[in-house]
Amino acid sequence: VRLNSVFLSVLLFVWHSPAHLLTLVCRIVELSFLSHLLSTNMGLKELLAGTGISPAAVVLMLALTIAIGSVGAALLLGRGTAEDKASTAEKSKAKAAKKANKSKSLDQSKAKEAPAADTSETNTTASFAKGPPTAVTGTPTTAHTAKADARETKPVKSAKPSETLSTSAASSSTATAAKPTEPRVQLPQGTVYLPERLRETGSELWLVRILAVRRVVDSILEVGCSKDEQAAASLRKLIWACLDDRPKLLSTGCGDGQGRTFDVESGKLLVTVRHDFSSRQPLTSVLLMQPGPQLLTTTWDGKWHTWEDFPSKPLRAGEFARGEKGIGHENSICAVVVAEKGDVIACGCTAGCVLVFRGNCPTIEVEVTTSEEMENLRDMLKVGDNSELYLENPIELGGVSLERKMALLKEASFSEGSSRRDLPKLELPARLHFRFVGCYTQGTKRAWRKLEHGEAVRGLALDCEGRDDYIYSASRDRTLRKWALRDGSQTLEFKGHTASTRCVAVNRKHLASGSDDRAIKIWNKATGECRRTLTGHGDFVRSLAFCKTFEDRLASSADDLKVFLWDASSGERLCEYPHPGGVVLGLSLRDQWLFTVSEDKYLRLWCTESAACQRQTKHPAAVTALSVL
Repeated sequence: VRLNSVFLSVLLFVWHSPAHLLTLVCRIVELSFLSHLLSTNMGLKELLAGTGISPAAVVLMLALTIAIGSVGAALLLGRGTAEDKASTAEKSKAKAAKKANKSKSLDQSKAKEAPAADTSETNTTASFAKGPPTAVTGTPTTAHTAKADARETKPVKSAKPSETLSTSAASSSTATAAKPTEPRVQLPQGTVYLPERLRETGSELWLVRILAVRRVVDSILEVGCSKDEQAAASLRKLIWACLDDRPKLLSTGCGDGQGRTFDVESGKLLVTVRHDFSSRQPLTSVLLMQPGPQLLTTTWDGKWHTWEDFPSKPLRAGEFARGEKGIGHENSICAVVVAEKGDVIACGCTAGCVLVFRGNCPTIEVEVTTSEEMENLRDMLKVGDNSELYLENPIELGGVSLERKMALLKEASFSEGSSRRDLPKLELPARLHFRFVGCYTQGTKRAWRKLEHGEAVRGLALDCEGRDDYIYSASRDRTLRKWALRDGSQTLEFKGHTASTRCVAVNRKHLASGSDDRAIKIWNKATGECRRTLTGHGDFVRSLAFCKTFEDRLASSADDLKVFLWDASSGERLCEYPHPGGVVLGLSLRDQWLFTVSEDKYLRLWCTESAACQRQTKHPAAVTALSVL
């Protein structure tokens, strides 16, 4: 269910009708809750366990969402109408007092001649000092381009190292001499005033979404959970967790071997971690992930940074990836992705393979009833480097199929065993426990899957399609390959680039790849057919990123010092973001914000429509990687 894209796209067409808007919001609440049930693979009873809410009550609340649309509209707009009337009355009184005293002094006479602020209700656009314009839907107009050019002629002041992100939008606060009015969002039938804490969120559409959904959710909870405040609070928190997808944290990898994490809203530097205290190799990739948050950093190996109380001093870093047999430590990890549940990590290596690591592996219990099965098990076991016993090949025991590299744990009937010779001595039937030997959370950190490429792997992307996860890998062998994570098999090979494939990006609708042939190709994920080729870059395409909300929007960077914003469906180039200081090595596209990191040591935040740099911060060395959570 494409919640964000449906909501924000349709909202532009139904803005004139608050009743339609609230009906759509009711749909969003209903679909958000149901999609969360599907994404967590939990039943309704399991999800509500401990909240005190009966499944029948939840079904009732979901069924009432559409019916409450009109009621929600009245609730949303009623307060604004009353406040608007009160505000109009106060302004009328102030105007009368001003007219009564305008003849007392020359200053008051000048004040009379000064143009009064426009308080007409015809102005339905909110005024936000830091809020960006609405999303780009086509090539910028002439007036729009002129404004963007005017902004680009004004250089942005460089921030000092390790300081917070400095804003270059100060000119907006000095453009008007009059005192700014109360920020608000006006709808045709009234005005909804925004709380102070919501004014800096950076999106008017998001503010409308917050206010509308909050009123509807509160109305639903009053009906279904009126007698249980704790259950209502728990369900309200769950709904907001599904809807709040704004970026909150941002991490960068730097050429000095350190990873830095910033608060997106304030731009404040929260914490700095060092990948390896014995060396200062540049970080090749960083990845922020939940829960935690947790930060993954890579060079020739992979480190796992966690916090007991974020963002205080991090705990000692753990290692999740290391060179294995046939992969020397001189090779580096150039890309890392993680599954949605956080239990699978895939690393692309310059040695020409993708290493997949698995965590939180389940323990499988098997009951062996015959001596023949016990003998077969003993023959299949192999002693590892850490004296662990693991299966060299798949086997079936007691009606249960066990994969290769499943370790025999010293638990249950084998709790006092130490070697394969102890297996025939066990009393039958024997209960045995198995778990993947390389579980990085409680094992010896071995690769679960090894996906072989012909040459160095330079880019990775992971996508969930139906119930299965797939990995897309871009390699120097000019191909893009699709792997099934379930069994490690290659399902598709995408051919068409004439040079090394350097980067890949994927979402539910599109698959894109960038190459040293200066082209970007949009592929059909199911068939491997190239839908279209995007041209415009003058050098190697370095990085790609899709927008999570607007799925047709694609950002790209190349060695020609340019960043482009594309419409992946039509192939139209929407906007350009020049970086004359250096090559952009990483980027991330979120709603109306574009984050870029560059060789010129800067992390920048751009407005996607105006192409104006809103914030930037300088690092001690080239910024090589970026991750937004």
